[in-house]
Amino acid sequence: KMEYNMGWLVQAEAPPGALFSRFKRVMLSGEANPADVAFYFVHWLTDLAGAEPCPQEGMEKFVLMFPHKVLGAFSSSFSIVQNLSTKSETEVFEGYLQWRWKSTEGRLL
Repeated sequence: KMEYNMGWLVQAEAPPGALFSRFKRVMLSGEANPADVAFYFVHWLTDLAGAEPCPQEGMEKFVLMFPHKVLGAFSSSFSIVQNLSTKSETEVFEGYLQWRWKSTEGRLL
């Protein structure tokens, strides 16, 4: 189990070790290949929509109720996390924070 909380990354709610250490261990141990990691993120999106009692309401959550900037921040972070295979938890977290700051041009979500 990867024990990864996407919200912790996007909202900067946890230190790098707590956020990424288990995920990195799974990636480096060979328990998860790149396709598994990509599937994990797709599953995360569908799981978020599936929290609603019927499929249409799940899609409405994304389209009508979920702030598009936040959803964009979540989906844009997927490629950053894959850097765990070659960088430390701290390097990935710092890289994410720097990328987010530059992409917001100083404006908060």
